[in-house]
Amino acid sequence: MKAIVLHAKNDLRYEDVADVSITKSTQVLVKMLYGGICGSDKHYYSLGANGSFEVKHPFVLGHEGSGIVEEVGADVKSVKKGDMVVFRPALACGHCKFCNKGMYRYCENATHFGSASTMPHTPGIFSEYAVVEEVQCLKVVDVDPKVAALAEPLSVAFAGAHALGNIMGRNVAVMGAGPVGTLCALAIKSLGVKSVTVFDVRNAPLEACKKAGLENVCNTLEEPEKVAEFCEHKGYFDAGLDATGNGQACTTLMKMITPEGVLSQVGMYPTGRTPQDLGPFLNKGLVWHSVFRFYEEFDAAVNALNNHLFDPSSIITDVVDAKDCMKGMNAAMSPDAIKVLYKLS
Repeated sequence: MKAIVLHAKNDLRYEDVADVSITKSTQVLVKMLYGGICGSDKHYYSLGANGSFEVKHPFVLGHEGSGIVEEVGADVKSVKKGDMVVFRPALACGHCKFCNKGMYRYCENATHFGSASTMPHTPGIFSEYAVVEEVQCLKVVDVDPKVAALAEPLSVAFAGAHALGNIMGRNVAVMGAGPVGTLCALAIKSLGVKSVTVFDVRNAPLEACKKAGLENVCNTLEEPEKVAEFCEHKGYFDAGLDATGNGQACTTLMKMITPEGVLSQVGMYPTGRTPQDLGPFLNKGLVWHSVFRFYEEFDAAVNALNNHLFDPSSIITDVVDAKDCMKGMNAAMSPDAIKVLYKLS
């Protein structure tokens, strides 16, 4: 079969790899349809590493996607041949100290699709076919397969939204209108808030937000007076979510949150780019939650897709055939891109 294989930094190829097949009664064989290019995929490609996880040998990229079930193992009950499914990339061991506490996202022995965190690296799902465990896939019904491929980042979004606690009837700010930030804003809106306002320095993703039904947007560079108003009287918003991973942007967000409000930290900070001014955090008694991966939020994301709670399709800026994998990666690396998908079959 064909797959998108990363050999080393800046060396991405569409090539033949070994066929996959079910080897356990709990596994599912899936014909892949679409795969979403994530920030981690871009890091592996452009840097040869994602954080401390360095590429040591060629491996198939990808952990976001949708596909059709081709075959199921004897003990699989939740999906059947012909079902469209989406994926939870992490596979927890089920027996470490964190799994025993139900804290599966912190599993000490977890594997993740398309990750160099283990040796050998765990293959991803940017391939014609993939074999996954039943616990890693959920059925989606009457959902565009391109939109279904957003289930994984949407799960991250619900993790970020849930970290804010009870926000029903509250005013919430989201800093960053990238794919995760926009999905976070949609997840937040679905939880019954009074309002959600999205901030960014780029107009294109803010326009995509509007198309997705997020009416309240603000370009922080072009509308500094509006930002200043939100900062007055110790802040306007009851809660905020940072999806930028930019320290300066997060400090601005802190200034816009009212005393004893909640901040959900979804964006990851590169070394040296953490907030330098923590005054707004310390002086207003804010609660700051970091969001690390997801697990149970996968169900919430799939429920949102199956019940059409919102339409996130406007964040998909390009769909590229897998055989043109370099074209797709270059499109994803563009500052104008939001979410780029590979068509895998």
